[in-house]
Amino acid sequence: MSKVLIVVPGFAQISREPINRMIAAGLEIIEKDYGLAGLNDDEPEFCRIIKGMDALIPTAMDKVTRKIIEHADQLKIIAIRSAGFEGTDLVAATDHGIVVTHNPGSNSDPVADMAIGLMLSVSRRIGWMDRGMRNGKFDDLRINTKDIFRKTLGIIGLGNIGKKVAIRAKGFSMKIIYHDIVAYPEFEKEHDVQKVSLKELLDSADIISLHVPLNDSTRKMIGNREIDRMKPGTILINTCRGGVVDEKAVYNALLNGHLYGHGIDVFEHEPPQFHDLLRHENVVSSPHVAGISEDGLINMASLSAGKVIQFINNGIIPDNVLNPGVLERMKT
Repeated sequence: MSKVLIVVPGFAQISREPINRMIAAGLEIIEKDYGLAGLNDDEPEFCRIIKGMDALIPTAMDKVTRKIIEHADQLKIIAIRSAGFEGTDLVAATDHGIVVTHNPGSNSDPVADMAIGLMLSVSRRIGWMDRGMRNGKFDDLRINTKDIFRKTLGIIGLGNIGKKVAIRAKGFSMKIIYHDIVAYPEFEKEHDVQKVSLKELLDSADIISLHVPLNDSTRKMIGNREIDRMKPGTILINTCRGGVVDEKAVYNALLNGHLYGHGIDVFEHEPPQFHDLLRHENVVSSPHVAGISEDGLINMASLSAGKVIQFINNGIIPDNVLNPGVLERMKT
């Protein structure tokens, strides 16, 4: 019987249907919940439990290193639950003939909802007012705030999530500009969205929302130089990856008033270590949960389960293979 190792905390928390479907397909399921920290700091334990497994379902952040892959004596597929995949060594997986898949777009709706929610919370200072009300304040909290209605939204990264943010923002009659290494002419025409250079976006946007993967080209792509180009009073929203932003540069810009506020769901280090940023009165933060909702969790788990069944039982290559080079190795 083929074995499936799941190391995603609460993989079937909302519904056991994905687990039951794999069991019905004749697969043995081993669930290991090491908490939100996962196995990132315990490579020896990961090496131990991976032995004898035919499939692995990890999170994007789980560090599936070359050493772990070398200990995976039977592993055939790594089905990453989410869209992100930076934790898995794709080269090592390819070297060992292991297919790696992910689920782009699987939780894009809840992330897009969160991005819009952070825009509203920061612009209207909802978090700050709520904290004040809980402390018995009232008159001191009745201050002028910013609107997002009819403002210019700059989206950096117009992928699955970026597009859904743009569509939602149209409900606020916002002007949408975007920067991406890819052009989307059909989407531009259908939704009246304009592609611009990064410099033009930084110069023009009232609100900037980040939706890019974390890699060598995007790491700290928003730093002192980029923030200096932004209009005074800009709102910055980050629901993609913490490493995309220089947190200290953002904090300094908040202190000197150049940035109006910051909505942040992701951090360079998680749990976050730069607490001064979180304590700023117009920072609204959440603990990397933008993609976690009932619908999002069910969708991600269901897609991962389906890919494991498809590949292990039927030998069918699933969608969204991250290391297509492994397919050539499988043919030889």
